[in-house]
Amino acid sequence: MSRPSRREMRELAEDREKCAVRSDAAAVDGDRAANNPNNSPTHRAQAKAAAGFARQHAQEYREEAEALRDGRIPGEDW
Repeated sequence: MSRPSRREMRELAEDREKCAVRSDAAAVDGDRAANNPNNSPTHRAQAKAAAGFARQHAQEYREEAEALRDGRIPGEDW
């Protein structure tokens, strides 16, 4: 498999940033459900966990975007 061009890497970085924004929105939605007293304790706990995962994913997407903008393939330097 050939290495992506710089243009392709920039496009991938932009896509990862969009994914991060969606994950941030999912985290906010999870926080909203976790703090809603009308939801059951189980639902609230699950929503809190989901919000945490969404935040983690957003951070990972941003790290991938940064690597791509720097001309690196995410994970290749691990």
